[in-house]
Amino acid sequence: MERAPGTGPVALDGNEKLAVELGPLAFFMGGYFLNGKVGPLLDGLFGTELFAEPSGELYCALALFLPAFVVAFAYSIVRTKRVAPMLAITGAIVLLTGTLTFVFQNKAFTYMKPTAIYGITALVLGGGLFFRQIFLRKLFGGAFDMPDDKWRILTWRFVAYNAAAAVANEIAWRTLTADCVPDVECAGEAVWVNLKLFGFTLAYFAFIAANAPFLMKHAAQAEGS
Repeated sequence: MERAPGTGPVALDGNEKLAVELGPLAFFMGGYFLNGKVGPLLDGLFGTELFAEPSGELYCALALFLPAFVVAFAYSIVRTKRVAPMLAITGAIVLLTGTLTFVFQNKAFTYMKPTAIYGITALVLGGGLFFRQIFLRKLFGGAFDMPDDKWRILTWRFVAYNAAAAVANEIAWRTLTADCVPDVECAGEAVWVNLKLFGFTLAYFAFIAANAPFLMKHAAQAEGS
């Protein structure tokens, strides 16, 4: 079926992609690390005593992050005129765990969010290979052209990375927050937040950098063949 000019899917440009991916994260960081200033404002707005408490940093961060995420998610859909399956799954997990955190006032739902995202990513990528589907190629959006066997090798590496990250997050939050009690500031939670924001991000960039030579080598071979 043919589309009228200008009605097909489009890609976000560099600045848009940066804003969509990092904008909500900036709100999360602002809410968590500026809790002393933002918390009382949120408590006054919602008539609660939740956000300015010594243990309210994560709730404050989520209160800013979730609306920003919804706006960024909606903008991405409207702008690109499509919903990538993995983006939809990630969005559903983010909104579900964030909502449950507030409904039950239980931070464990948020602690487990990276575990769920990494774990489902590993299952989807690995499961796709069993059905002869290379989802990783679609996630790269046509940026690289490689033979199918090379895509399969790279996919298994992504599966291994995401599975390891899921296990690492589960061990980290359960260990670091084991001694946390309600309504009391928890140093272990702050360590987990920093690990989530910076540790896992650096680990991902290191993983991509380690696999860059493989990508460049086989993409170049594909172009020359």
